[in-house]
Amino acid sequence: MSKKVFTALLVLLALFVLIRLPGIDLPYHQDEWKNVAASHDIESAGKFFAHPPFQQMMYVFANEVLGDDGMRFLPLIFAVGSAILLFLLLYDLYVSKYVATWGSALYLLCFYSVWGSLMVDVDGSVLPFFFLLAFYTYNRFVSTTGHVKWRWFTLVVLAVLFGFLFKLSFILVVGALVIDYFWHERMKLSLRRREGWIYLAKMMSTVAGFMIFYVLILLLIQKIYPQFSIELMLGHAGQHGEESKNWIQIPVQAIKSIFYLSPLLIVPLLWLNKESWIKMRVFALYLIVGFIFYFIVFDFSRAALDKYLMFVIVPLSALAGAALANILHSRIDWKNDWKAIVIAAVGSVALLLVNFLPHEVLPLYPKTLWFSKFLTGDWIMLNPFHGGSGPLGFYVSFLFIALTFIISFLAVAVSLWKKTWRKGAAIVVVSVGILYNGIFIEELLFGTMNGSAPEVLANSIKYIRDNEDIDKVLTYNDIGAGPLSQLSKYAGRIYAIPASEEGYRKKFSEHIDQGGHFLVVEVPLLYDGFYSDFFSKCDTLFETRSGVIPGRVYSCKHPNP
Repeated sequence: MSKKVFTALLVLLALFVLIRLPGIDLPYHQDEWKNVAASHDIESAGKFFAHPPFQQMMYVFANEVLGDDGMRFLPLIFAVGSAILLFLLLYDLYVSKYVATWGSALYLLCFYSVWGSLMVDVDGSVLPFFFLLAFYTYNRFVSTTGHVKWRWFTLVVLAVLFGFLFKLSFILVVGALVIDYFWHERMKLSLRRREGWIYLAKMMSTVAGFMIFYVLILLLIQKIYPQFSIELMLGHAGQHGEESKNWIQIPVQAIKSIFYLSPLLIVPLLWLNKESWIKMRVFALYLIVGFIFYFIVFDFSRAALDKYLMFVIVPLSALAGAALANILHSRIDWKNDWKAIVIAAVGSVALLLVNFLPHEVLPLYPKTLWFSKFLTGDWIMLNPFHGGSGPLGFYVSFLFIALTFIISFLAVAVSLWKKTWRKGAAIVVVSVGILYNGIFIEELLFGTMNGSAPEVLANSIKYIRDNEDIDKVLTYNDIGAGPLSQLSKYAGRIYAIPASEEGYRKKFSEHIDQGGHFLVVEVPLLYDGFYSDFFSKCDTLFETRSGVIPGRVYSCKHPNP
């Protein structure tokens, strides 16, 4: 690696960390807080983490070192490792600083990657790290010969084993690598010859041997580390067997993930050439296997599907980066590219200004309201983004999102029609894509355009902490579960959905008998109905607001909720 390539890597890493550092202090949300709280000791971890043993071991050790407030450093460390591995892997595959730099730059800028780098869970940082480590060592294994080849094979096995000891969904990586190796060795697998059958038997035996070895490792760990339970792990895995998929939730979560990815990681795939698909076949296989796993074989419709789909970030960054590097490998020349630069600049400014139009804030229910506005083109509305493993909640203009995707796809369509315009189209796609991700990142970290839920939460928690009359608090959407638990004032969560109204009538009645205090940081907005009617009858003890996000502490004493 030359000095210039090494310098490029260092610059990318510095930017990677600088963009994410302001998010270290973001409040933990729902499953994130559960992971942090369960990491306080080995016994709590053993009862909570229903995954292979390394996950709970890692969290307990990290909490011991970093403490509750520093747990976001854990995913960030793994994400930095992923950024390094991605750069090295792409450089290995292409021996090109352009592909390595573009792929890593997309991984750096993508909002989904930023959130995955900060989310206190393994799907956005830990699993991608071991996937890249496995792919990097695998690539060295298939491209070398002699004794060195088998040293790399040992490292492949170790990388896969470690990933598998963090989460069972790492089977996706195993599947992608095994399929690719079968294809790579297809000439030796001719079943018309005896040698082909023997070679196939050896390969199948190797895979089976690894799985047996993995099971033995789990049994050994359970023996010497009784806090880990294989039964608990298998029971959790069995929850995702296909029973009755929620076919509304699946596309909703998938679209949400597409919004997180941005046009910058999706649109350039239309420019990808055959050579890149061949060189990065493992990435493509990983995407295909993952799609089958999450959308067809198992039912994740009632889980945090947007969290699990983070597996697509790395392969899409690599594939889109290769496509852009192939087009933008030469420097921008004002004399030849000025039209594209002007169009990109004007388009970006126009898209930025869209965010300052007065937007409508809608509740999540009824869902038909969203679909009707979409179909009628009434797009000047704010789209809420939140999830079971975070983020806490923020808004971005749906009109801005839609226009960015439309402009990006139109640019590609024009370039496919007239190839001489491809570089100009790429300049437009990159420009509006950077703006798109920048606004998502800004709203997550600061919320200066539409409001900051962390700011609203902090002000509300301060009031609750200073008010001795408030004993136990039920909180909307589980917002603030962490700080409320630390104050010993957490009474539970409210998921304000129509199907749960009857259950919450009883829960609210019982809570009123215990003091009747509620925290509502209203992102997303409550719909007109039972929940909003209930809180309208309560006394508002404290109210704060940031942008379009209100926060209220209620005292509810009225009977018959």
